[in-house]
Order: sequence, then C-alpha cells, then structure tokens
Amino acid sequence: MARCRGLSAAHDETAVQAYRAALAAHADAPDTFETARTQLMYGARLRRSRQRVKAREQLRTAHESFEEMDLTAWVLHAADELAATGAKPRTRRPHATEPLTSQETRVALHAAKGMSNKEIAAALFLSPKTVEHHLSSVYRKRGFRSRAELAGSFGTRKEG
Repeated sequence: MARCRGLSAAHDETAVQAYRAALAAHADAPDTFETARTQLMYGARLRRSRQRVKAREQLRTAHESFEEMDLTAWVLHAADELAATGAKPRTRRPHATEPLTSQETRVALHAAKGMSNKEIAAALFLSPKTVEHHLSSVYRKRGFRSRAELAGSFGTRKEG
C-alpha cells in the first residue's frame, strides 16, 4: 500500500515518505523481488526529482537484486533508470551456465582453431559482422577477453 501511495503522490516529499514506509514494511516481511521493485520505483522518482545521487543508491541495489534473481527484463529496466542518472550499471557477471547457441558454438570452435573472422564467415556462410556478433556473445557469456582465452577453454591452440 505504501508503495502505491508513493507512485500516486503528487509531491516529491510525500512520495519519499511513502517509499521509505514501503521499504520499512519490506524489512519486516522480506521479499527480495518486491523490495527490489520498490527500490526501482523509489529510485526512478528520485531521479525525476533531480536527486541523482540518492536515486543511484536505490537503483544500484535494485539492479543487483534483479541480477541475483536472474530477472533479465527487470535488470534491463533498472539499468536504463540507472543510466538516466548518468551512472553506468556494473557489468553483469558472466554465467558459466548461460548456454551458447549452436551457431555461437560453431563460431567459437573455428575461432579457437585460429581462424580469422573473415575465414569463419566464409566457412559458415555468414557475414563477418555476424561472426563478430557471435564472438562478442561468446566472450560475454564465458567472460573471455581474448581469442587466446577462448582457445584455451576449448583445449586448442592457434594453428601455426
């Protein structure tokens, strides 16, 4: 109820009081998702009232909570709100359990063998930009920063 009062409040101070009451209620009956939603709404209200530093605190906490729950749509929403304050959300931790698509796997295997993007594109009948996109996804999903790390993970090395 307090969160709804915060959403519908005409004045910023009334909204702030309502959101604080909602967060206090969440502390009594913890529900991580609902707490994060309240923090997201509270942070958005603070941002709109030009209190960017206070907004970032709420939005970062909400972003981290949604990320821990692996709620992608909510993570993106919180990241957008955070970006609107001028802050950058912390980069998402790579999930080793996030599966590669079959095309990402094929591209990664060719890259691990030492093939260039152009060579991979020709071998798989793709554009070099598509190969680049798939490699970026592989790097993000596995936390790689180089082709050497990629090759090492597949137990291969560049052909000489």
